[in-house]
Amino acid sequence: MSDSDFATLSSYAPILLMVLLFYLLLYRPQKKQQKKQMDMLARLKKGTKVVTRGGIMGVVDSVKENTVMIEVAKGVVIEVAKPMIGTDYVTDEELKKEQQEAVDAYNAEKEAEEAAKGK
Repeated sequence: MSDSDFATLSSYAPILLMVLLFYLLLYRPQKKQQKKQMDMLARLKKGTKVVTRGGIMGVVDSVKENTVMIEVAKGVVIEVAKPMIGTDYVTDEELKKEQQEAVDAYNAEKEAEEAAKGK
């Protein structure tokens, strides 16, 4: 490699470094967040607790193609565009219940394995 080839290559290094940093710090995390949001919207079903981007909290009453009907108070249902659903959430009690169910299922599976080995 000649000196002129090395000089040309080294002049492109800062640009390549900036492109790499742009990808790692901006593009990749944004795509990851976008995928997480799309997965959450695909999982929406009746009874899911949600918070809109405007801060309205409610429970999903029904899901349509482009909108979601959210019950925000007893008998009060509003229609919200799907992209405006900020996040779904669970209460502490629901989270503890889900975790306990997972532990119980794991323990039952282990007991079944031990029973199968004991035969």
